[in-house]
Amino acid sequence: MSNNRLLRTFVAIELPGTVGNSALSLHSTVEAHPKVVKWVKLRNIHLTLKFTGETPEDLIPDINSVLAKAVKSHNDFSLTIEGTGVFPKKERPRILWMGAESGGDQLSALVGDINRVLDPLGFPAEEREFSSHITIGRIRYPQKVTPDVSTFLNSSYDPIQFTVEKINLFQSDLVPGGPIYSNLGVHQLTPNQ
Repeated sequence: MSNNRLLRTFVAIELPGTVGNSALSLHSTVEAHPKVVKWVKLRNIHLTLKFTGETPEDLIPDINSVLAKAVKSHNDFSLTIEGTGVFPKKERPRILWMGAESGGDQLSALVGDINRVLDPLGFPAEEREFSSHITIGRIRYPQKVTPDVSTFLNSSYDPIQFTVEKINLFQSDLVPGGPIYSNLGVHQLTPNQ
């Protein structure tokens, strides 16, 4: 009998611990009541490449199989974490993020291939263009006072550069203390000679 329990899944890049340290230093720059901003736990900070969402458990091997093939055509590449931003706009911020840029288009090319191989499995690409960002906080509404994020947006931290060598398929279990992520697959990019 097939086990079609639904798992909440996503494809992401794990980040070095220094990203969490920089994220922590940004917490104090948002002027808001402590309960207004829900900060992402440092161990959960990652760069999402594709949110696959509700996924039948018996599809996981197929997903891992196509992801493995998709990343083999990509060499590892350098990624720089720098800058801050908010979605959708600073007058009503919901998501607080740190920026992530790859030299050239390596990151968007990788995301394009991930979308291409997952589409036939029932995970279509999102309508909006991929925007590489690392969510570090979410603002809860309704609020009496919209949090002031201008200091956050003007904050700087030393850029963090690291090499992306692999991507991961994660499962997210939503529990009262915040989500717990477990690894369902690791896929190595081709090392640069």
